[in-house]
Amino acid sequence: MVGGERRTGGGAAEVTAGLRAGYEAAAPAWADGPGPLYARLAEVLVAAAPVPLPGAIVLDLGAGTGAAGWAALAAGARQVVAADLSLGMLRHARDLGAPAPGSTAPCAPALDSPAPGAGAAWDPVAADAVALPFRDHSFDLVLAAFCLNHLDSLAAGLAEARRVGAAIAASTFAPGWDHPAKGAVDEVLGSFGYQPPAWYACLSPGSRAGDPEMLAEHAAAAGFTDVRVRTTAVRTGLVTPAELASWRLGLAQVAPFLRSLDPADRTAVRRAAEHAVAGLAGISPMVVSMVMLTGQSHPAQPLIRFPP
Repeated sequence: MVGGERRTGGGAAEVTAGLRAGYEAAAPAWADGPGPLYARLAEVLVAAAPVPLPGAIVLDLGAGTGAAGWAALAAGARQVVAADLSLGMLRHARDLGAPAPGSTAPCAPALDSPAPGAGAAWDPVAADAVALPFRDHSFDLVLAAFCLNHLDSLAAGLAEARRVGAAIAASTFAPGWDHPAKGAVDEVLGSFGYQPPAWYACLSPGSRAGDPEMLAEHAAAAGFTDVRVRTTAVRTGLVTPAELASWRLGLAQVAPFLRSLDPADRTAVRRAAEHAVAGLAGISPMVVSMVMLTGQSHPAQPLIRFPP
């Protein structure tokens, strides 16, 4: 999550607090829920980066549990700074940072690791996307994986990314993308008394971040050049009822509700959700329609380089 002022429904502080609480609640089970989906999407985004990754210094904006940052390290980045407002997500990024079998990414350090460039490969920082605590031109690349839709001001978020980074690669769900498992699981949740939290409804203005034309327009206005926006279909590998139900049940807007239930009811919700997904006719592996934005900034001054 990345913060940023919101003016739609509720105060900015209230919405940001609700958003943070949702992700804090989701963090413990993220790796077994939405984690695999976002890890696959992050790999595709990093592969589309407009600058070479080997040796790069990368900002993982709205890092969450670090999927995009770990993908960048696996692709050869020298250092990743993971910025997020949720300390819980960053802690789980640290705890779960050991690479998967076959990955070359190093393990994440503690949350009190040194400042960028001080020798650690992965540095977590609590930060707001529209007020980043970094000097101009600090990064070769800003990765913004599924976080721009959290911002009320897309323009402000992109301008701040342009200030600190020489290039950007951002992603969001394509407008109108859906999967049958979503409706099936949401119906089960409703039968147990679930209602989406107020902060989640306030995210709807951010859906314009998925509009390719608007993304390109705002990126150009922020000062990015060589702007490209494209939509791609990503095979996520999620196919079983358990995987699809876990994806939906682990999201930040659902996690606090599940935590409020006693263990027996949580188990009942999960079983009912898996049963509902299994009963869908012709259910197929999840393929996500993902919008990707890339661009470069060509700063007038060289990038700030930190000693190894």
